[in-house]
Amino acid sequence: MKHRLAILTILFLLVCTACRVKPTAQETETLQAQTQETSAASATLPEGSSQTEGDQLTQTETPKPDSTAVLDGPWLVYPAPDGSGIHAFDVEEEVILEIALPEPVYTGDLIAGLSPNGQTLILRAGSPSNTDELALYQVDFPSGEVSKITPLLSITNQRAFINGDDEQARTTFLAVTRADGIAWSPDGHYFAFTAALDNRSSDLYVLNTATDHIGRLNGLYVQSASPFWAPQSNWLVTQELSSSEAETGWRSEFVEVISFPDYSNQYTLYVPSSLSQDEIFVGWINVQSFLSCTQLAEGYRTLRQVNVESIYVGLRFKNSFRDIAFDPESGYLALVLNDDDALQLNLMAGVYLLTPDSAAPQLQRAGDWHDLRWDPSGAFITSGSQGVFAFTPEGEGLVIRGESGLEISPNGNWMIGWGDGEDTSAGARLYQYPSGNLLQQITDQIITSVYWLSDSKTIFIQSEGALYRLAFPELNLVLIEGGFSDDDPIDFIWVE
Repeated sequence: MKHRLAILTILFLLVCTACRVKPTAQETETLQAQTQETSAASATLPEGSSQTEGDQLTQTETPKPDSTAVLDGPWLVYPAPDGSGIHAFDVEEEVILEIALPEPVYTGDLIAGLSPNGQTLILRAGSPSNTDELALYQVDFPSGEVSKITPLLSITNQRAFINGDDEQARTTFLAVTRADGIAWSPDGHYFAFTAALDNRSSDLYVLNTATDHIGRLNGLYVQSASPFWAPQSNWLVTQELSSSEAETGWRSEFVEVISFPDYSNQYTLYVPSSLSQDEIFVGWINVQSFLSCTQLAEGYRTLRQVNVESIYVGLRFKNSFRDIAFDPESGYLALVLNDDDALQLNLMAGVYLLTPDSAAPQLQRAGDWHDLRWDPSGAFITSGSQGVFAFTPEGEGLVIRGESGLEISPNGNWMIGWGDGEDTSAGARLYQYPSGNLLQQITDQIITSVYWLSDSKTIFIQSEGALYRLAFPELNLVLIEGGFSDDDPIDFIWVE
């Protein structure tokens, strides 16, 4: 009896399944079309990834450290959202190491302060109102311990600054906290920085990492700034600045060079224009020659090629321009000319290439462009009213319309484009590079910055005051932490 009852039950279930309502012809056609569209897009996605809808957000906070977890990295390091220090996100354990530093932290030092071998981080932090607090600090990994290397202001300069009525002290403070105030030598043997420990003005100092000795290299009445190392670590270029007026900014007085390791040669390379507010060191074209240009109130001018050994200064581009970027491998330069810049040369506004052996700019795309930069993936990238334009030194170009930002993966296969939701489309999208094919919408949230890891499989996105991680194949947004600014892009570094 029980056996017959079981058979009847199975037959009943099969009949019920067969009686389910079948899709209409229209529903069938819609389903087939959706399947074909998804299959076509997925055919060009990275291996193992899948087409997903936007805003695939996993609302989970980063787990707290387990008492037995070994936090030995690698880490994504970035400023703490409340400004109290820096955070190191261990990508294997998926926990955050909180590293306290005196406020304010000069977070722009994260990139310049990471040693060439990626093992030591030196940055500036602290208030000049607290005795000896404004200083260079070293962060050790994996312990996260912080040690102070040296103050940046002498007690005399600090007291004069706190009193508030000493213009020289104010200018000196601004000089020792400039964004370009620190630099590692390429061989990692020296760390150059500016400080005011022996003078009323900023001087150039160098830390020898082998001996921990700190030496002052000059002691002039003007403000030393912008340490810039040669590729073989045998020359150090700097500039000297005078007053920093609210109306006119800095005044660049001269550019000089010092030889290493014996300091036997120290001399002036050139004297900038009387209107120079800053000399911008663009990059080294070989072991003895670098490129620099003059920053004026309205833009840039006078691109020079300077040989530090022969003290020869030549002109590469004498006219004005809005922006510049340099590819150190090919030696190619990209320039943005606005309407006024282009008119001086009987050209049209746009972005141009300048080859190493020519002074004649070659138009890549006409229009109004800005935020020009060189991307290590092998392309120049600039933004404008037409969208985002990426082009190679060979002249191959790609325009992604409707985007205001673009980051190419390190392996050069993928791109993430994003917009601000006002002049451009909101959200972030994955594209194929260099074809520009749209692969999928990642999110509809407003994006502030994007950072690819070197494996080209993991991406970090700053969006609407929070930091997220994405990874192939799912490309879902996983929350790491919130509390960030919506407007200021986060400075990221990768520490092994």
